[in-house]
This record gives sequence, C-alpha cells and structure tokens, in this order.
Amino acid sequence: MERRSPSPELGSIVFFEHVNLRVPEHRLATLYFIEGLGLTRDPYRMVGTRNMWVNVGNQQFHLPIGDATPLQGEVGLVVPDLQEVESQLDHVAPALKGTSFSFEQVEGTLLTTTPWGHQIRIHPQGKLPGRLPQALAYVQFWVPPGTSAGIGAFYRDVLQCPIESELIEGDPAVRVTVGPYQLFRFREMKGAGIVPNNNHVAVYLTRYRSIYGTLTRMGLIMEEDDHDQFRFRSMVDPDTGTLLYSFEHEMRSLHHPDYRRPLANRVPVPYRVD
Repeated sequence: MERRSPSPELGSIVFFEHVNLRVPEHRLATLYFIEGLGLTRDPYRMVGTRNMWVNVGNQQFHLPIGDATPLQGEVGLVVPDLQEVESQLDHVAPALKGTSFSFEQVEGTLLTTTPWGHQIRIHPQGKLPGRLPQALAYVQFWVPPGTSAGIGAFYRDVLQCPIESELIEGDPAVRVTVGPYQLFRFREMKGAGIVPNNNHVAVYLTRYRSIYGTLTRMGLIMEEDDHDQFRFRSMVDPDTGTLLYSFEHEMRSLHHPDYRRPLANRVPVPYRVD
C-alpha cells in the first residue's frame, strides 16, 4: 500500500474564513463575483445595499460599500471547472469594459483583476492541496525586501502558527499555515511597501486569550476584545518591535457565532476523495 505523507500540523489559527474587500458598488460586484466567477451571494446575511457576502464553499468574500484600495498581492481561488469560469468571465467582459477588469491564462491558472484592481488567481480543483471544489486557498501579500523572515517570526512566535521559508520565482517568501490547506504567503517584491488599505482577513483561533494578551502587551491591538473577536494590523519583528508590514486581521474565537456556519452554494462542496 502506498504510504501518504503525514497530515500537516495546524497552529493556533485553525480556519481562514474570509477576505474583506471594499468596493464602490454591487452591480459590478455581482457581474464579476457571481456571474463571472460563479460564486453565490449569501441568501441569509448582508442581503441589503450596504454589504454583500459571497460564499466560496466554506469561506467567503465580504464586499462592503466603500472606496476600493487594492491589496498588494493576490487571492488564490479554487474552482471546480476552470474552463467554465473562463467562459463566464468572457461573457461578462463587455459589461465590465472601462473598469480595471481583465483576465488571462497564466501557467494553468486564470489571473484575473476585479473591476477595481484586486488580483484574484483562479486554480482548478486538484492542482493545489485540498479537497474542496470551491475554496479560498491563500492570500499572497507583497512585502518590502528583507521583511519576510521577520514576518514569519511574528506569526511563529506571537501568533503560534507553523511557517516555512520558500522562494517564489526567485523571490524570498514565507508561508504561514492558517487552516487546513489554507495559507498566507508573504513574498518580498521590489517596490512593495507599507501602504494604507481598508481590506482585512478573518481567521479563527485557539489560545485566543493568550494571543490577545500577548498582542495587548506589545501595543498592537487596534480593536478591543468583545468576547468573540478582536483586531490588529501591525506585524512587527518580535525581537526589536520594528514595523515590517501592515494588514488588518480580524481574530475570532471558536465561540464566535459564525464559526463553521453552514453556507449555501450553487456549486456542491463535497470532499474530493483521492
């Protein structure tokens, strides 16, 4: 019998739930995320005009109305049929003319740009580790040269996450495990910097009180604990306190009412059996 490699360990962060991207309006968001990518607007939550939650298997995009500030990096999306998504994007392209929307085939993926400049790279199911036909597999952040090792140390020592150094097309990077087959990647890119943005990621974690206490002592809390979640933004060198990168994190306990809330999807989400 063929032996499988052992299951990778998780750290304190056990589930990466959503990416929050502010957008100016929802008509174009519907064209891109729902008609183009084939995702599903959540029928139960945020169904008004101020926010829009889009289901991606067991995860979500959150799209509140606001000024768009594209993140420096890309979001990795897994879909069951890459050719079908390409056809759908081609169909909506005329309605998105005059925006930042684009898409192209790149080494077996579709590299897409939302109407407001956010980059989303689409992977076919089975090409990345994981067993779900629709999923957010990773967020890749472009960070200043010389910072990836320190950012990795912050996630390892402060947030208690497994990390691994790697090269991405020759660029130093660090890979952080933030759930089963879910990653944050921090890739050093020439010209990348710490820039203001209004986006965030949301994760669920164990050791909630311990990590909250550590971040409090370090002076990094931006939104106080309300018993179920808190927020921080700054990632610092754990030894020197030097600011390395900035991106808002919504940190939720496993007691949060949205933890593993069942989501409606037009694409069924059974596990792939290897």
